[in-house]
Amino acid sequence: MTDLAASGALPKPKRDILPALLPVIVSLAMLPLIGSLSSWMTLTVASFAMGMMIFIMASGLTLVFGLMDVLNFGHGAFISVGAYVATLVLLPLATWVQADSLWLNLAVLAPAALLSMAVSGALGLVLERVLILPVYGQHLKQILMTTGGLIIAEQALYALWGPQIIPLPLPTSLRGSFIFGDVAIAKYRLLAMLVGLIVFAGIQLVLNRTKIGLLIRAGVENREMVEALGYRIRRLFLGVFMTGSGLAGLGGVMWALYREQVHASMGSDLTVLIFHRR
Repeated sequence: MTDLAASGALPKPKRDILPALLPVIVSLAMLPLIGSLSSWMTLTVASFAMGMMIFIMASGLTLVFGLMDVLNFGHGAFISVGAYVATLVLLPLATWVQADSLWLNLAVLAPAALLSMAVSGALGLVLERVLILPVYGQHLKQILMTTGGLIIAEQALYALWGPQIIPLPLPTSLRGSFIFGDVAIAKYRLLAMLVGLIVFAGIQLVLNRTKIGLLIRAGVENREMVEALGYRIRRLFLGVFMTGSGLAGLGGVMWALYREQVHASMGSDLTVLIFHRR
């Protein structure tokens, strides 16, 4: 029995690290073309930071489409809502934002990001229950319904905050760059890279190392079998949708601080970009 159990052990899946190494490979391939090491370092960090901000926004869309097979063209609404919600925290606490203290700045940014994720996730709950639930498995109707939801959300933001662009200054401690010899690396871009890596690691950890992730992946492969075992896949998938919406809200905060402005159409402006990166 011991030999049979040992021989019948399930093989461990091989890890495919090439996609994770691809950005590094591409950046190294560009070094001979740029020529200057300092310029290459500056441009590489800047491109990684930009890619991480787009990844944060697109990761939620990837989760929703990859796991739930839902084409959510209203994903940009969560980006805009997240950015506007952040202004409710950052603008009243402008003295903390302008303080030359990293800890004070982060003490304001953290609750702003968490509140944006919470509100965007709640909006995702409403969108999924009202617009997407009746059209599961119907991609064309999903596109029409979620595009309509994006338009409604954008017009609601116009009605609440007006058409003007709202300035959202970057915290003082995140302005400027770190100088390493001839290399200048923007402080905020380093923060964007760190947040993006944390989001990436968190998604990988949950999907591959937790029971919830196992159930979600099993539900994607055979939903009926998982439900027959007594698990409510619909609730798990609803949680996935809310998580994707919350990540979009977080990405909206990061992008608004990067551009130092908020406007109602920022989500629709980014929709094509995040679908391309998905």
